[in-house]
Formats: sequence, structure tokens, C-alpha cells
Amino acid sequence: MALDFVGPDQPRYDQSNADVLLWQTRYRIVLAMLATVMAVISRTMGWLSLSPVAVLQLGESTADWLVAVSAVAYVAIVLALHTHVQRSRRASRTLATLMMVGDLLLVFILVYVLAAPEHYDRALLVALFALQLTHVYFGREPALLMLAATASGYLFISDLAMKAVGVGSWPSALLTLLIFAIGAGLVTLVQSHMHERLARLLDMFARAEDGDFTATYDVAADVRPDAITHVGRAYNRMRAHLADIVETDALSGCVNRRGYEQQFRRELARAARTQTELAIIDIDLDHFKQINDTHGHLTGDQVITEAGELLRANARAGDIVARTGGEEFSILAPGSGLAGAQHLALRIVEAFRRREFAGALRIPVTASVGVVAETITDEGVAEDLLARADEALYAAKRSGRNRVVIWSSGLAALRSNQPDALLRPPQDEPSSVR
Repeated sequence: MALDFVGPDQPRYDQSNADVLLWQTRYRIVLAMLATVMAVISRTMGWLSLSPVAVLQLGESTADWLVAVSAVAYVAIVLALHTHVQRSRRASRTLATLMMVGDLLLVFILVYVLAAPEHYDRALLVALFALQLTHVYFGREPALLMLAATASGYLFISDLAMKAVGVGSWPSALLTLLIFAIGAGLVTLVQSHMHERLARLLDMFARAEDGDFTATYDVAADVRPDAITHVGRAYNRMRAHLADIVETDALSGCVNRRGYEQQFRRELARAARTQTELAIIDIDLDHFKQINDTHGHLTGDQVITEAGELLRANARAGDIVARTGGEEFSILAPGSGLAGAQHLALRIVEAFRRREFAGALRIPVTASVGVVAETITDEGVAEDLLARADEALYAAKRSGRNRVVIWSSGLAALRSNQPDALLRPPQDEPSSVR
């Protein structure tokens, strides 16, 4: 089923259209040939008479040939479009709409040639069925265009009948068309609402493919619950489990790097909109390699697990705690200024100092911490913020570990020139807190 996509989803919409057009090809050909064969047999056996309008305007022989020629031309066009779509694997909204209009054209030609003027409303019945299929498979806009084409076709053949044989009248034709338009409009309205809801669901699944599980389906908005509502409710139940699987680091229990990067972008955008502060706290477990080398990787894994628990226990509500590397963690603190971030960093360092890890082994573990905090005015500072937090962490490790370093403008220069100078805070800009 195709949905109404725009923007970056347009290729997906075009591919969906292509899939539908390809499988519909054989049905179009079979129906066109079946209708033609039945018309020829009925004419041969005398069961069906030509429309007096077609006989008067075209002649009996030409009218007979028009049915066969129209069917052959229609099949040729369908096969040509099939070949084009099969090669490109794309079918634009325009191409899908033209195919639907071609269907209508064949229907109206058959009705014009084979039906008496008083039975021209049969074309509207067939068109209503085709309109519903168009909306289901190609969306609202092609359906609306098909509705307009149906109205134009019906008025055209009605006008021909009135001029040729004087059968029918404009009030009668317009009343019939109005009844058709009301029915077709209601069908289109109902299906459009369904398509909008399906499009929202599909957008949520597409975002989930990228690891974004923030969106939920608004079940309460469905005044009359149906199958789509049940799918939305099932997605809401599933999204929390998917988020845990995709965004959570299994060992530490913290957000993994992928989830951290996505949440960082979201929080950065929110901070830029509201001109609020955002802090990043980078944490590295000191001498972690020695733990693995001395006690083994299973013990190292246990230390990582306990470190994740410690960080989550000390972080505040709303903070995002992530494991971004082997023994590296980060805390994203939305709305936190420098003072609050520094206080949290010091609390974390002190918590590591007081705790012994790996159960009975009672392994002491310390942490080096780098902190950056800034009022966000532009999302473009993302890379700068991450780099500054990394520079502050680097300074904490090079200046003796087991401490907190606040980023300042002098740290980058010190890192690139004299590593030993990191032992001394830049003049007039305190950057290290024991």
C-alpha cells in the first residue's frame, strides 16, 4: 500500500508505487481483454447493441472497431509502462495518476460505444470502484485527480448524447453526478484519514529504524478505534522494549554511544531553541587496563557494570548517562550550568574514591573527569562541545588522574604545545578542582 509521502520520503513513495503498478499489470491486461472478448461475443451473438449515440456519430463499423482498437492500445500502453517501471523501479505520483486516467478512459469508451445514454451512470459505478482502489494503493491526490477525470468524462459523454439523440438533460446529469460526488467524497475522506494515521505510524517505524523511539502513537485521538488503532497501541508497547535493546549498553546498563549521540542532538536542538545551558561530563576509569591484565576481563566487565550503576545513582533526574567507549562514560546534563555540572562531577569522583569494586576482590577504582558547560545559542556548536569535554578529560588524565578539570580556553593550546603544563591551571582561569 502506498502512502502520501513528501520530502525525503519521496523515493520510498515512488518505489511503493512501482511495486503496486508492477503487480497490477497482469490484472489490467486480463480485465481489458476479458471485457473486449465479452463485448465481441455479445455483439456477434446479438445479445448487445451498439449505443445509438456511437452509431450516429461514428458509424456502426467504426464503433465496433473502436472497442477492439481501444483495448489493444490500452494493453500496449500498460505493457510499455510496465517495462519502464521495471527498469527504473520508480513510479512517480504523475505516472501512477496517468495510469489511473488510462483505466477511466477505457471504461468511458466502452460505455460510450456499448451502453444506451440512459445507462451512462454505469460508468460512474465502475469509476467508484476504481477510485477506491486508487486511493488505497496510491493515496489521496491521485484519487482526487481521478475523481475530477471521472466527472469530466461523464459530463462529456452525457453532452454527446444530448446533442446527438436528445436523450437526457443537464439537470438530470448534474444530479446523478452530485450523488456520485457525495459518495465518492465520503469514501475519499474516510480513506484519507486512514492514510494520514498510517503515514504517522510508518514515520514512527522509519524513525525507529534510525534508533529514534521518542514518538508515540496517539491512541486517544482515535475517537472510533479500529485496526490501525490496535497497531498503534502495539507499537507503543513495543517501542520501550526496542529502545532498551537498541539504545542500551548491555554491560553497564547505560545508554550506548548510538543512543547518546541521538539524545545529544535532540537536547542540543532544544537548548538552542530555548537559549538554555547544557553540560557534558566525560568520565574515564583510571588504569582500567591494569584491572583487565591483573584480574581478567570478567572482573573488568564487573567493574564496568558497577561503574554504570554508580554513575546512574549519582546522576540527577533528566541527566543522560552513557557508556561511550571501553571504560569511558559521558553524562549529558540538560539545563545544567557550570556550577551544577562541577558539583555533579565532584560528587562522582568522590563516589569512586569511597567505593571498592568487584565484590570480594575489593578493587579500588578512581575516575578522571572533564567538564564543559555553555549556554547554547546555535546547534552548530555540537562538535566544539564534544571536543572541549574531551580536552578537559585529557587534561584531568595528564595532570594526575582522579580529579575534575573544567574546560577553559587555555586547555587546547596546552594540549598541543606542552603536556607538562597541564599540571598548572591557566593563569586567572582556574580549570582544575581536586
